Amino acid sequence: MGGRSRAAIEDRRTHHLHCGKRRRREFIVSDTPVQPGELVTLRLDSLAAGGEAVGRHQGMAVFVMSGCPGDEAEVQITEVARRFARGVVRRVITPSPDRTAPQCPHFGECGGCQLQHISYAAQLSHKTAMVRDALSRIASLPDVEVGETWGMQEPWHYRGRADYHAEVSDSGELAIGFARHRSRQIVPLSECDVQHPLSERIRQALTKLMGRVAQSPSERAGLLGVETLISFASGRGLVTLVCDGRPAFLRSAAEALMEQVDGVAGVLSARRRGRNSPHRSPSEPIVGEAEVVEALNGRGYRVSADSFFQSNPGQAARMVSLVQEWAQVGKGEVVYDLYSGVGTFLLPLAATAGLALGVEAQTSSVADAKANLRRWKLRNVRLYERNVERLLPRLVQRGKKADVIVLDPPRKGCGPVVCISVARLEPRRIVLVSCDPATLARDLKTLAEHGYRAQRVQPIDMFPQTWHVECVALCERAQPL
Repeated sequence: MGGRSRAAIEDRRTHHLHCGKRRRREFIVSDTPVQPGELVTLRLDSLAAGGEAVGRHQGMAVFVMSGCPGDEAEVQITEVARRFARGVVRRVITPSPDRTAPQCPHFGECGGCQLQHISYAAQLSHKTAMVRDALSRIASLPDVEVGETWGMQEPWHYRGRADYHAEVSDSGELAIGFARHRSRQIVPLSECDVQHPLSERIRQALTKLMGRVAQSPSERAGLLGVETLISFASGRGLVTLVCDGRPAFLRSAAEALMEQVDGVAGVLSARRRGRNSPHRSPSEPIVGEAEVVEALNGRGYRVSADSFFQSNPGQAARMVSLVQEWAQVGKGEVVYDLYSGVGTFLLPLAATAGLALGVEAQTSSVADAKANLRRWKLRNVRLYERNVERLLPRLVQRGKKADVIVLDPPRKGCGPVVCISVARLEPRRIVLVSCDPATLARDLKTLAEHGYRAQRVQPIDMFPQTWHVECVALCERAQPL
């Protein structure tokens, strides 16, 4: 992964708090029902991946940011392609009964949240519909049982990770915040109500103290980003300062953060070559601790700054319990956990297994998993620091088998190589955890083609106020004819 943590990758790709890249697309503006700049009146009917509401104008789908299904709205067209268009709401003529006032003053400007204008109950309903649509349209599995999305009692301040961007304005002021929708420009924040409060205290304190430790705009421009990892269990957190090189202000900034912000357990640094580079170096400690301990279902997990771990611990605990329930690992059975991270699923499953095998490519996650094995006092676990796509076919060639396999791939999904190899290991059950309904559907389709049909899918709202939805899917071997 080139030095960047799986968690950082997931936070950038799955939450859009950190997404500023504009997709390149060839727009076609002739022979279409609408033109860029045109105002049209639309009835918005559904919610699409990305958080845009969908309406139709003369048969053409129009994706509308800040629209709410059920709205009748005046929409200004911004982009036109051959088969669809995009637009923004200029005036709500008749509001949807699900439309509500956004809580955040930056909503609509910041690209982090997409659904704050939709009631939380309706958000959950639309996420369920998105999952069902993906299974039917992509996987041709319309009859799979899909549960109603599990929501949160309090869908705010739930994120244990933040990945802020830093930018110096033309006037020399430092802004630490998130990217605007479909832009690289940073929105300076006064607050963010989906982050843990400690992350916001860190951001606010760092914004102020950087004026003292880096007095010139060119010095302040050396700070490219700020990553936080907060333990809900302890209330303590880590801060990683992502910089262009190793600027002189690093130690002063780190010591000031430790002194001024109660709860900061440690400050680290990482290097990135230029603002637009997708990769950074592994984190290096400056002062304090280099890991925190998070708790799920009463058991502790060590998590380092670079390691992958679910950023919503409350919902993650429910997901771990569901994976255990659906896996039904029996005494003496062999269970594989692929993309095993710090052992989030692996360790609870190993408690009843004969042998548990974890595969994870990221060095820091494997190191944390080993520490967690010692913490849990488990002796029946084998860890492989390997790429799943490369290792799994080799295990198949060696004639290895498994009773239960759990997969928790990154957003791109497992892909055909992994799915086919999993089927050839001949487990009686497969439990697949996915953060994207589209890639989940593609993987379930491949598994179905190789003898394992999805029985149930449970959506879980890990990221309230955004369009993202996590799913747990149970697959069982099809009965021979």
